[in-house]
Amino acid sequence: MSIDERHEELRNRAEQVVNFSSQEIKNITPEEIQRLFYDLQVYQIELQMQNDELQKTQLELSQANNRYSFIYHCLPIGIVILDHLGFIEQINHAFAKMLGVKSALLIKKHFSKFIFEEDKNIFIQRFEPIFKSPEGKCMQLRLQNDSKVSQVLIQCNVYDESDNISSDTNLKQRKLVFSITDLSGITVEQ
Repeated sequence: MSIDERHEELRNRAEQVVNFSSQEIKNITPEEIQRLFYDLQVYQIELQMQNDELQKTQLELSQANNRYSFIYHCLPIGIVILDHLGFIEQINHAFAKMLGVKSALLIKKHFSKFIFEEDKNIFIQRFEPIFKSPEGKCMQLRLQNDSKVSQVLIQCNVYDESDNISSDTNLKQRKLVFSITDLSGITVEQ
């Protein structure tokens, strides 16, 4: 629907609400017309001020979104958001770089596909309990893509819009966030 069509629809709806008869219009006094005209001018200014505020807020939200997106993708740790079955819904650039794969090729893939074969059982056995109660849980696994193997620490968090998850249907709407730190290049000094 175009802006002009939307404007016309709103005007028609407003006219249906007003719906004065011709007799009622004839009975309006000049003083009432002046008062209505003044009220309409005030209302128009109020609407313009509200519109200006909405546009300002929209710009601020857009700028904040851009900042958070930049931070999210420039973090030195990988971020992966999984659904209740373990399929990847979202990742940041650091995780794609860790695996040496383009981001688009990782979305909708099962996370276990990128786990080193010998570590897959650890992930499979721990995924459901972690998914149900992820707070404070972590795993140390090896991720692999083609010939590259990386030792990683996965810290788990829940991504959920509600604070209280109790039923299985709500659990299916929950998302799991993995913060993944590549440990491959880290050496511990003694």
